[in-house]
Amino acid sequence: LQRMIGQLTNSVLNSLQPEQRKAYLLQPQQFFNLKTLVETILNADGVTPEMLKAEQAKVDLIQQLMDTSDDMALTALIKENEANIDLTAFQIVASALSAASADRQRAEYDRLLHVRDRLLELTPIGQKIKQQQTVLDGFTANPTRETLLAQLQLAADAETREALLTLGRPLLDYPFFQAWTSQIDAAAKAGNQAEADRLTALRKEILATRDKIDAASQATVEAKVNFLRDLLMVPEKEVEKLIRDRLPEVDDLFFEILTQNLTTAQQKNDQGAMQRLQMIGSLATRAIQDLQPPEVRFVNALLQSEYPNQTRELLERNKPALVPEFIQWLQALTGDLRQDGRAEAADRLLKIIDQAKELSGSNIPTALA
Repeated sequence: LQRMIGQLTNSVLNSLQPEQRKAYLLQPQQFFNLKTLVETILNADGVTPEMLKAEQAKVDLIQQLMDTSDDMALTALIKENEANIDLTAFQIVASALSAASADRQRAEYDRLLHVRDRLLELTPIGQKIKQQQTVLDGFTANPTRETLLAQLQLAADAETREALLTLGRPLLDYPFFQAWTSQIDAAAKAGNQAEADRLTALRKEILATRDKIDAASQATVEAKVNFLRDLLMVPEKEVEKLIRDRLPEVDDLFFEILTQNLTTAQQKNDQGAMQRLQMIGSLATRAIQDLQPPEVRFVNALLQSEYPNQTRELLERNKPALVPEFIQWLQALTGDLRQDGRAEAADRLLKIIDQAKELSGSNIPTALA
């Protein structure tokens, strides 16, 4: 055992640059089970056993709520445990909903959805979340300066206003603040100094929040630019390894900055930069796709294929996988696409679902081709 640990330790050290080698790597800890390993890691991250116990209690409560089929009993149980239902409880429900959707557990998903709706209705934190969502929905349904101004004044807390300002940051321009100042002046002229003071204080808060959002955005952009610069500077054979080592940094903003740099290279007719940037884009896309479950890769392939011939051919190759549960998951996915503002993709997926229904049978699901 000691010999194996020594070999593994050497392997780890040899895979690192000299400046990355730490003394603690020479003293690996041994654990007799996964539970103690996980607890040690969490404790090092500041998650205490007491915090774990409190979160487990919330998980147990959510499970108890799910197991309560009678609605009156469910209401009573929620009221009884009202003090223990906080934002963490809602985050646990949200995670469970996501997992149930990904695993296509329809009955569990529907039950969780019912529990969440009752929690939103019956608890103080739930009512606060509903109020915040109503304000945010009011803006996203009609994202104009006038709507943003109105919803900011309706928001009950700074947290909701910050969320609104994050969504509506492009609208925080001179006309927006001019309209806000006009409302302050109108309130003062009407003799409503209290309202004028309230609006003035809100304007000051909005300006401070805008500056905070801008600073955070600028820091994020600079980090992506630096990452792309690192990819351009390392030897070509090391690009893929660097991408996979820093894969969490590969997101929409990274690809946006990559595309901007590629456009600049094309305008300058810099063939070398173009080839390098295209290679980085291809490797980054492949690395992300490798992490996706087979079902997600299959759906992406369908959406990228020509309808109806190529999509039908792809469905026929994967006909054994077209079981009712998979088709139901596709139908639920269309709703998610619409919520994300991708109505065109949702409509396309509905057509593909009709093809899948025509081809589906009672075959046992197999791995996707």
